[in-house]
Amino acid sequence: MPNVHGIEFNSNQSELVKDLVRELVKDGSCAVYALSNMKPNGELRMATTPPTPNSRQVGGVFLRIRPGINEATIVRPMNAKAGDPLTKLAKLTQAETLEMIRIWRKETKCGPTLIKSAPASKLANPASSGRSNQAGV
Repeated sequence: MPNVHGIEFNSNQSELVKDLVRELVKDGSCAVYALSNMKPNGELRMATTPPTPNSRQVGGVFLRIRPGINEATIVRPMNAKAGDPLTKLAKLTQAETLEMIRIWRKETKCGPTLIKSAPASKLANPASSGRSNQAGV
């Protein structure tokens, strides 16, 4: 069985998974890694930031691929809304699947920079309204 980043896929699945990973890596700023401890056969993941040895959290996982008996299964990220929860990887629908994964990547890109910038803009507005209230008192 061919090995893709440490996870064993069937020969027909491995080529599809490799093609999909190549296309997504071309888009840039992503990391591919394997979770071999997941039962029964492991899981291949792509994220916007690579996992660190000290931290168990990984930011922005936008793709999870599990090997199957006949077809590989793509699992939709938890914080993505578009698409089906489980999708079978097939050559006929590879272009559509790639576009869906790119949408998931945009939907799951809720890193700490976006979270920190939102409260800062909200804090600026109450401060300006607070000054007008103090001037009126």
